[in-house]
Amino acid sequence: MSRTRYNLAIPTDSYNNLQRMAAQEDTSVADLLRRATKLLLFVRSIKDDPTARLLVERDGEMQEIVLDFI
Repeated sequence: MSRTRYNLAIPTDSYNNLQRMAAQEDTSVADLLRRATKLLLFVRSIKDDPTARLLVERDGEMQEIVLDFI
């Protein structure tokens, strides 16, 4: 798999939150950002497909997630 480097500036508080999350998951901030990017691309593909729905089941109840923020 080829990779492209990208330099990203984010707010310090966001970076600090990502560092804490990465430490909790025993991973790196870079890995979290790679995973978040994959999730964004997946969610975007759902939004772009008029036949697709994103559903979440919580406590035995099914809810449809509306993606109007992407």
